[in-house]
Amino acid sequence: MLKNKFIKNFILPSQLYNTSKKNVPNIKFGGIELPKKTIYLDFAASTPLDRRVLNEMTPWMLGYFANAANRTHPMGEITDHAIAEARIKISSIFKVDYDDVIFTSSATESNNLFLRGLISSPFRKKNKILYSPTEHSSIIATIKDLSEKFDDKIILKELPIDNEGQIVLAEAEKLIDSSTLCVCVMDVNNETGILQKNISHLKNLCDKVNTILHIDMAQGFARCKTEDLFLNFDTATISSSKIYGPKGAAALIIKKRKPKIKLEPQLTGGGHEFLLRSSTPNTAAIIGFAKACELQKIEASERFTYYEKLENAFKNEISKYLQPIFYGQDSNKVKGILTLCISGVNAMKLLEETRSVCASVGSACKTLQATSSHVLLAMGVPLENALSSFRISFGLTNSESEVREAAKRLAKTAIKLKKESATLKQ
Repeated sequence: MLKNKFIKNFILPSQLYNTSKKNVPNIKFGGIELPKKTIYLDFAASTPLDRRVLNEMTPWMLGYFANAANRTHPMGEITDHAIAEARIKISSIFKVDYDDVIFTSSATESNNLFLRGLISSPFRKKNKILYSPTEHSSIIATIKDLSEKFDDKIILKELPIDNEGQIVLAEAEKLIDSSTLCVCVMDVNNETGILQKNISHLKNLCDKVNTILHIDMAQGFARCKTEDLFLNFDTATISSSKIYGPKGAAALIIKKRKPKIKLEPQLTGGGHEFLLRSSTPNTAAIIGFAKACELQKIEASERFTYYEKLENAFKNEISKYLQPIFYGQDSNKVKGILTLCISGVNAMKLLEETRSVCASVGSACKTLQATSSHVLLAMGVPLENALSSFRISFGLTNSESEVREAAKRLAKTAIKLKKESATLKQ
C-alpha cells in the first residue's frame, strides 16, 4: 500500500464530521453539510492549507498586523520587510529580479492586470492578441470583454490546436507577426493536465517580432518541477491556492525586457506594488504564499511521484468496472490531473449523484455555467463525449485506498445511471 508522508501537514475531510476530533468545528450552511466519508478529488481547483504555511502566517494575522505601506513606525517597517523577504523568495525561485514580482489576490486578477493593463497602456502600438482556445476563462473572457470595449482597435485570433491539445506551430508561425501585441498560453491545462510542449518554439517566434509571451503558470508550477518549467517567459501568472498556500495571494511576474512592458494599473490609490496595484497588502497571505512556493520547490519530486501513483491507482480501479476514455494520454501530460469520459453517462448528473466524491465538470471557475468543456470541444472531442467527461485531480491529502474507493463509487453510480437510461429508452 502506498504510504502518505504528507498527511501530517493537513486537516482531513474526515476530521470535519468526526466530532471526537475538535480540529475544526462541524459547519453547516443552508441545510448543507459535508457527507460522511467524503473524498476530495478536486485539487486542481483548490488545495488545503499546509500546517507549515499556517504556522508561518499566524504571527502576521495576530500580532504583526500593521499596514506594510506605513513605514513611519516600527510595526509598519517590520511588515514591509516581511513582504520584501517573501518577494525575494519567489523571485529567486523563478529566476527574476525582486521588483519583477507583483502581488495580487488571485491568478484571475493577475491575468486581468496583465491584459487590461497592457491594452489600456497609452504606450501600446500593436493591436493583435493571440490565445489558445483551451485557456482559462480569466484569459478568454477578459480578452473578449476588452475586444468589445475597444471595438475595432483590437484584433483577436485563436491559435489552432490539434486533438492532443498542442498548438499547431505551422499556424502559429503565420499568425505571430509584427502587429502581435501578446500571445497567451497555459503551460499546463487546468482541465486535462496536458503540458504544452511547444512553448519554447513560441517564445522564439515572439522574440523575432518583439511580441510579449504571457504564460498562465497556475497549474504548471503546481504540477511540474521548477527546473522543468519553461521559465523563459515575458510575463507569467502563479497562484498560492494551487500549491497548499492561502487563498487571496497570487503574483504577476513581469520580466525586464526592451522595450519595457508597460501596464496601466487597474487599482489606483496609494501606488503599492511598484505603482501597479494599489491596496493594503495582505501580509499574512503573501508570507504564506512565499512559504508555499518554497515548499513546492523543495518537495516537487516527491509530490509528483506521489500524484503519479495515485493517478495510476484510480485509473486501474475504475477500469475494472468500466471502459473510460482518458484524455491526454498520448501527449505530454502532468500527473495528478485526469479528465475522463464515461460514455452514455452525463458527467454533471454523475457527480451530483455521487455526492461523497468531490470532482468537477471542466474548470471549477465555470462549473455552474458549463454544459460542456470548451477545452475538450477545442480538441475536437464530440459534444456527446464532452458532456460525459469530468475532471479528477489528486492531492497530498489523498491516500491510495480512498482514490480506489472513489473510483468504485463513481463506477457504481455510472453503472446505475446507464441502467436507468436503458430502462427509460425501452
